[in-house]
Amino acid sequence: MKRIGFFFFLLFIIFSKSLLAENFQFLIYSTKTYGDYLPEEILKTYFENLQKMLSQEGGKIEIKKFSQEEAFNFLRAGVYSGIAELKVITIKDNLSIEWRLYQFEKKEPYYFYVTGKKDNIRDLVNETFKLIKSVLEKRKIIEKIQIAGNLRIGEDVILPNIKTKEGDIFDLKKLNEDLKNIYKMGYFENVELKIDEGTKGIIVIFEVKENPSVKEIVFKGNKKIKTEDLSKIVEIKEGQIVTPKELDKALETIKMYYEQSGYLDTQVSVETEKAPPAQIKLIFNIKEGEKKYIKQIQFIGNKAFSDKDLKSYLSISEKTVFSPAKKITQYIRAFIRPEPFVEPGVYNIAFLYRDLAKIETAYKNKGYIEIRIGEPIVEEEPDGVIIKIPIEEGPQYKVGKVKINQDLFPEEKIYKKIQTFPGKIFSLKTLKEDESILTHLFSDYGYAYTKVNTKIDKDPKNKLVNITFDIDKGAVVYIGKINIEGNTKTRDKVIRREFKIAEGWPYSASRIEESERRLRRLGYFEEVKIDKEKGAKENELNLKVKVKEMLTGSFAIGGGYSSYDKFVIMGDITERNFLGKGQRVTLSARLGARTTRYALNFFDPYFRDSRYSMGWSLYNFELQYDDFTKDSKGGSIRFGYGFTSELYAYIGYRYDDTQLEDLTENVASIILESKDIHITSAVQLGLIYDSRNRYFLPTKGWYHKIETEYAGKYFGGDSNFFKFEGQHQVYFPIFKITGHINLGYGYITEGGAKKVPVFERYFLGGINSVRGFKYGDISPKDPETGDKIGGTRMFYLQTEAIFPLMKNINLNGVIFFDMGNVWDLKTGFQGSDLRKSIGFGLRWLSPFGPLRIEWGYNIDRKPDEDSSNFNFQIGGEF
Repeated sequence: MKRIGFFFFLLFIIFSKSLLAENFQFLIYSTKTYGDYLPEEILKTYFENLQKMLSQEGGKIEIKKFSQEEAFNFLRAGVYSGIAELKVITIKDNLSIEWRLYQFEKKEPYYFYVTGKKDNIRDLVNETFKLIKSVLEKRKIIEKIQIAGNLRIGEDVILPNIKTKEGDIFDLKKLNEDLKNIYKMGYFENVELKIDEGTKGIIVIFEVKENPSVKEIVFKGNKKIKTEDLSKIVEIKEGQIVTPKELDKALETIKMYYEQSGYLDTQVSVETEKAPPAQIKLIFNIKEGEKKYIKQIQFIGNKAFSDKDLKSYLSISEKTVFSPAKKITQYIRAFIRPEPFVEPGVYNIAFLYRDLAKIETAYKNKGYIEIRIGEPIVEEEPDGVIIKIPIEEGPQYKVGKVKINQDLFPEEKIYKKIQTFPGKIFSLKTLKEDESILTHLFSDYGYAYTKVNTKIDKDPKNKLVNITFDIDKGAVVYIGKINIEGNTKTRDKVIRREFKIAEGWPYSASRIEESERRLRRLGYFEEVKIDKEKGAKENELNLKVKVKEMLTGSFAIGGGYSSYDKFVIMGDITERNFLGKGQRVTLSARLGARTTRYALNFFDPYFRDSRYSMGWSLYNFELQYDDFTKDSKGGSIRFGYGFTSELYAYIGYRYDDTQLEDLTENVASIILESKDIHITSAVQLGLIYDSRNRYFLPTKGWYHKIETEYAGKYFGGDSNFFKFEGQHQVYFPIFKITGHINLGYGYITEGGAKKVPVFERYFLGGINSVRGFKYGDISPKDPETGDKIGGTRMFYLQTEAIFPLMKNINLNGVIFFDMGNVWDLKTGFQGSDLRKSIGFGLRWLSPFGPLRIEWGYNIDRKPDEDSSNFNFQIGGEF
């Protein structure tokens, strides 16, 4: 009976709208009168005046007859702040009103009474009000909130659902809402609210009983999809307390997975079984449907686009003999770059509806702004489904009037910036791009909060769209603070000197973007992100520069084998960000059966914190040829100046001391003549332009380098020559592929009576020129001895396509075609004699440094040449 009574009590709470409206309310559930006759008008006047006074304090009195048990149920539920029973005693003209006032947190009632004359109700009301107010002022605060009974669900998960905080005034209504919120979490079978007296206030205890955890997950009925695949997509795991919401999500996920695989009529349900000790077993029952294939896709009403064009926007496709091959291709793509896909030829309604939006956008970009795509009609046949997509294209609209409402730029300047102009076919894509262009333009002049509101007015009669750009530029915003975080090694000044904007400057989106690009190009950071935050003033924005440092120190090692040098080991120790100052230091070595080389290099791009750069190098190497041994020692120094962030000029000096030893008797004459040329003292001048978006694995930008070198009598030494070299690279995106072209050339002219020594002449081959050949294989030969003697003219061209394999680990693939050759002064450039190679490889920004593995095939192999060449390198740039 108690449970039934409580049920009706809850119904009363739910449908009683006024009971929860005030800050504090009292229910007078019983009024008993004793003594002489008391007119009802007197008691009515008493309550009406008391109500007026309490309402000024946010209170309310309700007089309704209830049993004491019912009244206490209301009190416990938080409907009322207090309940009271009154005893009214009258003796002649005297009146006494006794109050017994109950509050939830107080076990014993507050007892008070007022006495007076029947004809002086005002004094009785005033006295009663004072006494009730004194009771309210004694309400206790919440000293502590505790969670009890939780075993797996931590307090940090439960407490955010409780709005009541420690230190709040005790509010039972609010606490009951908190109880409901905890129960709605779905983790608990039961939640109870308990109250205890503390030393300074009330202790609130939410006692919970957790739902059982999952001991085992079972899939039944799945034959066409493996259990392990279903386990991966279902987020519920063993040991987890599962909520009804999570179960619904799991059911939807399984069903969607089947639909994406073509099994549209699949039904999925879940049941639970108790498992010892206090856990449950989840059983997903699957009734698999049949896979449906697409026989034909038809478009009805399309004229502006052909069926073939429209099908190109669809992820789904008709089943053909090529569908299995396409399926294999998609699986490979999914492995390389995980993303949702639909099996070729399989009917998938989810992808169909998603792709219809693409078709609609394509039409709007061609001026068909009234395009309507109807509900697809699906006709099932024994050998597949036929999908019919009705299309109402409507007329094609052109751009009519274009107006830009702004007060900052001259009209002729701002109209030249946008791509939308009168007479052009309307394009929604172009319109969005123009909005972005205008926003960016104004933000470069300090208006960081520029809003572009575009109004489109159709003129159906003339098939025109009149466009108005209303620009609300707001106030000029300045850069407050530039804060840097994440740089544990790199010094702040190394980062700040790359910024094209400073604190106190007007906001500029282009300068911020350029600063971010410059930081990426350093090659010190794996991630660079510049966030905007509200500054201390209304017209200020702070920039938060978040970087994630990458490994700048590397130990690079490479190896190879050739019939000439046998096994070769190449290695270097490089620190691109020495001591966090942005300086580069490299110690390299090459050790082989016939080659020994050591080098030490240093480069400071901001010498003494200026726009000048400084670098130097020292080297010592020995190379054994068939007919002689070359032993070289030397060094160089270079100073440069940066005109802009992309344009850089330098001047340098190189000193080299080379000795040719162990010459054979029948060595080529040019080698014999080089024996007497020891000292090369040369001056270098160069110019570099570099706009690549990053140092490693760039995706767009240019790199140009032109260098001249003169060695002659004015600088001492034995060599006398003039050398001119150039290198030009361009990176450009083609969808998700990066195209790269690398062009190099050079020539040397002799000075005076002395010839160019063999060690200054050009040889090609290897990873940086024509990759189907080893370094030095491409070279003119002495007509008498057959020795490779190098040339005075060289040219090479590398073309390659770079594509991502695994973005998360920066692994890329590359396919390439190279060509080039070396000529001497007599023959000159012979385009028909270009040596060619094709190949493929991998490029990986590994934890050990940049790694290149590339294999090249010699297309026009000659009798004394290898058919291919394997290249391996760690370190350097690519």
